[in-house]
This record gives sequence, C-alpha cells and structure tokens, in this order.
Amino acid sequence: MSRAVSLCVLLLTVLAVASASADVINVPGDFDEIHDAVQAAAAGDVVEVAADTYYDCTHETEGPGTAPACVIMKSGVTLRGAGSGATIIDAQGLGRGIFVENVADCRIENLQVRNAFAAAYGAGILLRHVGRDVVIADVLVTLCTDGGVICYNEASPTLIRVDCVANEAKQGGGLAIEENSSPWVIDCTIDANQAPSGAGVFIRTGSDAYLSGCTITNNVINADWGQGGGLFIGDSAPTLVRCDISGNSTRGNGGGVAYQLGAGGTMSGCTITGNTLEHDYIYGGGVAVDSSDPLIEGCIIADNQCVDPLSDAAGVHTMFTPAPTLRNCTIAGNEGSVSGGLGGGVYAMFGSAPALEKCIIAFNTNGHGIYCDGATPTVSCCDVYGNDSGDAVCGIDGGGNFSDDPLFCGAGDYLLQTGSTCATGCAGALVGALPADCGATGAEGAPRISAHLVGNYPNPFNPRTTIVFRLDEPGTADVRIFDVAGRTMATFTWSDLPAGRHEAVWDGRATDGQQAASGVYFYELNALNTQQSRRMILIK
Repeated sequence: MSRAVSLCVLLLTVLAVASASADVINVPGDFDEIHDAVQAAAAGDVVEVAADTYYDCTHETEGPGTAPACVIMKSGVTLRGAGSGATIIDAQGLGRGIFVENVADCRIENLQVRNAFAAAYGAGILLRHVGRDVVIADVLVTLCTDGGVICYNEASPTLIRVDCVANEAKQGGGLAIEENSSPWVIDCTIDANQAPSGAGVFIRTGSDAYLSGCTITNNVINADWGQGGGLFIGDSAPTLVRCDISGNSTRGNGGGVAYQLGAGGTMSGCTITGNTLEHDYIYGGGVAVDSSDPLIEGCIIADNQCVDPLSDAAGVHTMFTPAPTLRNCTIAGNEGSVSGGLGGGVYAMFGSAPALEKCIIAFNTNGHGIYCDGATPTVSCCDVYGNDSGDAVCGIDGGGNFSDDPLFCGAGDYLLQTGSTCATGCAGALVGALPADCGATGAEGAPRISAHLVGNYPNPFNPRTTIVFRLDEPGTADVRIFDVAGRTMATFTWSDLPAGRHEAVWDGRATDGQQAASGVYFYELNALNTQQSRRMILIK
C-alpha cells in the first residue's frame, strides 16, 4: 500500500473513531482545569475546552528533561478546543504546554499552546514513544522557549495543520524530530522561529520523517556557524514533498536546507527561495550538502542571496562524499557574493561528485553557473545560461548539455514559454522543474498568479518591519495589517505601481496612532486579482 493511501486510511480511521459514541467532559463545567479533565477521562472520551485562557502548569512529569506540564495526555482521549485563537493553554514560562509520552489513540485539536518553557527536549508539545495514531491537528504553538514541538525518541505521530510560530530553542526552533522518530507532518506552518541550528525544523539520528505541503518561512539562525535556516537534516533520510522553504536566514551553511552527517532521503517539488547567508565564509544560500546524498528533484532553487560579502554559493553548495543528485531542478536568479563570488548557481568542492541531471542553471549573479573547486560533478542534459561569470560545464560532461535562454515566463516565474528549448531539451524530456505553460490556469480556471507576497523582515520585530511584495505587471495594490481578531491595524494603498519589487514599512502603530501590543499579526496583499496573507510577530 502506498504512503498516500496509508495516510488516507489512517485519517479516515481517526475520524471514524472520533465520531463514535463517547462521553464528553466539559472545561469549565465538569472541571475547571484541562489536566484534571484529561486525567478523569476514560478511553474514548472527549474533553471539550471552552474558549478561554488556561494557566494551570504544575503537573510533574518523568524522564529526561523533566519539567512540569500544563496537560499530560492519556491513551484514548481526545482533547478539543474551540479554535487555535480561542482556547489557549498559557504556560507562563513555568513548564511545558502538553506532555505526550507512551500513549496511543489520542488526539489534540483546535487549541493554542504558548509561553511554554523547558530546559531541554521541547517546550510547547513534547511527544515521546508514540505512534501514528497520536494525532495533533489545527494547533498553534507559539512564543515557547526550547522549541515549539519535539518528536523525540521513537515518536512518530501525525501532525496536521500544526503551526509553530515565533518559538526559540537550542536546536529546532519550530519543530524538532530526533532519535529514530518518523512523524507524518502534513500542511504545517513553521514560521519566524529562532535557534542556533535548524531554526525552523531540526531532523537528526535515524529520523525518516515525511513532510508534505509544509510552509517553512522566515526562520532565523541566531548563532554564528549554526546551520539550516529552514531545515537542518543530519544522519536521517526524510521525505519532503511540495514544501515552501522561503525567507529563512543563517549564519552558517544552508540558508534554506542543510544536509549533514550522511543524510539522505528525497526532496521533491519544493520551492526554496529568498533564503540568505548572513555571515562570512559560509555556503549554500538555498541548499548546502555536506557528506550526504539526498535526491533533490523537481525543485525550484531561486532568488537566494549571499548577503555577507565573504559568503558564497547562493544556490546550491556541495562538499565531500557522498554527494547529492539534483534532477529536473531550476536553479536561477540566485545572487552570489558581491566581492568575487565563485558559485552563483552550483558550487562543488572538496572532492564532492554530485550528479546534475536535466537542470536549468540560469541568470545567477556574482558567480559561475557551475563552479568546481577540487570536485567532479557529472553534468548531463542541463541548460547553463546567462550566469554572470560564465556558463562553462566543469567536472564530467555527461552529454546533452546546452546553453540557451530558457525563456522563463517572467520575473520570478519559472514556468517556460512555448518554444523554450528546455521544454523538450533532452531527447524530448523536460529540462528544469516546470513545463512550458505561461498561460496556466488553476483547477478552477483562475489566472496564473502575477502578484507575490515575498515576506517581511525582521520577523519577529520591534517596533518596525518591512513587508516585501512583487508584481509581475503594473497595477494597483494594497497591503492590510490586522490582528488575530480581524481588526485592521494599518492599510497601505498604491494606485499605480510598476512591475517589480515593492515595500511597505509598518512602524507597529494602529490607525489611531497607538502602539500595537505584542502578539501575532497578519498582513494581506491584494493586487492583480490575487490575495495572499502571511503571519508576523511583534515582540517588545
């Protein structure tokens, strides 16, 4: 049975169990505190928690990294809130939010955990020794110290639409997956977290997780030489499918993703854009691979940047053996070091021998398309074109390579125009990640997106942040900032903007001139028949 079919069967089973006849225990009503209600529940019971903020965080736990918790889960119990903005477990920095260990057939849904603390092993939600039948869905974990969610020591739960936002940790600011843990992580958002390693997601030691449809954005490495702004993957072989890994930054290798310590696995159909290197002598604005052999296929690795003038390899960096395979990737528009960068697109060094197959490597600045430093990549059926320092193929020419304008549909749009050589560039096979389809429409006939909400920086911020968006054609635009209750805090309106990059600076004040309170805010772009929104955090 395929992984996708298995996932569908699991979700249907979970829903069926949740729908079965069960006692409902109300908080408040039957109990004043959530933990007391959970401990009183029997297998099959549902603990319904009303909209309110709950502060009880005094319950002792056992095992490594012991800290009190607000709630300790039991097998067979469903804990259900009234929504992630309504039912709030606030640990007040006194302990963990929810402790989940050695349990089965339980579910946590529709609530928020915030302000949790642990000296080690995850503050917001800790999962240990659990299986796929432990499900967490529609939960926000925010403002926690030592991480949002951790799956540790053979923890393989199912996480669905779990948002880990503005947490800090020693590793794995948003989500940590460690010690032979292999959760399914579906449609989750990992945003604006900080850590010295794996600021967004940290995966290590035999943890073969499955991440699908996740958004991993605006995470920040907060220590020199720390690696993996979006994800750090070490000694593990996860599967990443259709994830957006954008706007992350690092002070070590791997602005978007860092593979290390013999890591492997597959990353397919992902978008790795707008990530940055912000320290000297570091590599891999998009992806950095050190002694690891993942398969990276069908990915867009674009518009990443070497901010520090002594950083290099804006797109992809590989070193030592084993080495990765990059197949049908588009590596374009990456910006190398302004002070003599060498690898704008792909930089291979120290004996690395990556395989580059059917890739577009184009329009990378301040560096070569492919640069070899004591390395022998095998390059086959690739289009290497328009790179600042040259388009020569170094290493082993596997044949079928060419240098033609790929004819992208527009700035930041890596679909191909009709007539692009890349559409049938290798014995009739596609070269690059996306086909020739500039007139593409969505499933419901919507036009191709021509306005893009890039993100905001810094995030978290105090008191000012800059919101960045891009228009592929001229037009009107407005950006609205609102709080979690939907109240408008500020609005920016433009009647006639040219195509290109634009910014809106918010000073953290509401429309009445009052300074906004600390918390989660949203910003929304409306332009060119497109509406997009993102989350940001004001911390004082």
